[in-house]
Amino acid sequence: MSGNNLICVLLLVLLMPALHACGGKNMPAGNGSKPEVAVVNDEPDPLKGLKLYLGYCFVCHGQTGDGNGPYASMLSETPSDFTDSTYFGTKTDEELYDFISKGGIAHGKSMHMKPFGFQMTPDEIQSTIAYIRVLNRHERINRDKQSDLSGQEIYRNSCVMCHGEKGSGEGRLSKMLGLKVRPMNAEQLSEFSGAKLYNIVQDGMPSDTTGSGRFMPAWGNSLSEKEIIDVISYINTF
Repeated sequence: MSGNNLICVLLLVLLMPALHACGGKNMPAGNGSKPEVAVVNDEPDPLKGLKLYLGYCFVCHGQTGDGNGPYASMLSETPSDFTDSTYFGTKTDEELYDFISKGGIAHGKSMHMKPFGFQMTPDEIQSTIAYIRVLNRHERINRDKQSDLSGQEIYRNSCVMCHGEKGSGEGRLSKMLGLKVRPMNAEQLSEFSGAKLYNIVQDGMPSDTTGSGRFMPAWGNSLSEKEIIDVISYINTF
């Protein structure tokens, strides 16, 4: 073996571990590799998942998860029915995580299912999956656990996607769906009493509401009385 060939062989041996590490870790799930799930810091919480579900998933998948959300009729494909226990019983949590994180196109599915891995933390995705499992099993959420989140944190988890960081109505979801969400500035909020705002958050808007108002879900099953009051107090700082 010549000196040049020997040097090439030695370099290849040295580089093989690095090449292996770069080549196999992030392969798409559709190529036969096992879907990856990021390490989470907290135990998945279905109640937290319900709050996130209403903020991110409700508009397409519906209040009860049946795939009949207020935006579903505008889509070219029907959103998944999370109450279909037969179908979702065949899906692992890892597969659901991969789908939510990477979106529909990455899995040869609907373009309307956006990748949420850039918007939701691993803990948030896992908690959302925990709530989807509640829907799969046709169970009711356990609301005995009291949240220690502030009004600002609740707003960030549940409201910001439509209403925007400071209530401008230009959240990521509202932009994506082309919704004209009413801004929550002092002038607009002055038109509503505290009781009226509470009822809107708790009960949502009536089913026959027209315009963007129909995209406001009922939060009464996911937020406690204190949480609703706290998030309204935070909104009033806008």
